[in-house]
Amino acid sequence: MLKTKTAIKFTLEGKNRAGGDRLCAAFNFGNNLLFTGRVGNDDDVFLFNNEYSVDVDFFTVDAEAYTLLQPVLAEGMDLAIHEGKRIIGIAKLLDFSYIGT
Repeated sequence: MLKTKTAIKFTLEGKNRAGGDRLCAAFNFGNNLLFTGRVGNDDDVFLFNNEYSVDVDFFTVDAEAYTLLQPVLAEGMDLAIHEGKRIIGIAKLLDFSYIGT
């Protein structure tokens, strides 16, 4: 699992998330690497055009996927946040660690 600390901002109006509905979104790492991450906590509320510092956990990043991600991962890199084809926000990678299984 890849654990990250990110600064996120939702740029698509109407994509606010309220408590009890934990947000899962796809994050684009570039090089055709798109992974779904669980954002924040169950009770977090994310409002349009505000920046938040949150934990994002990528449970689908196993050892094989991490070998593909490792060369592109860098603190400070920007990631597009996707919902389907639409980009709904941006994230800046502040810190990350891989926890092997």
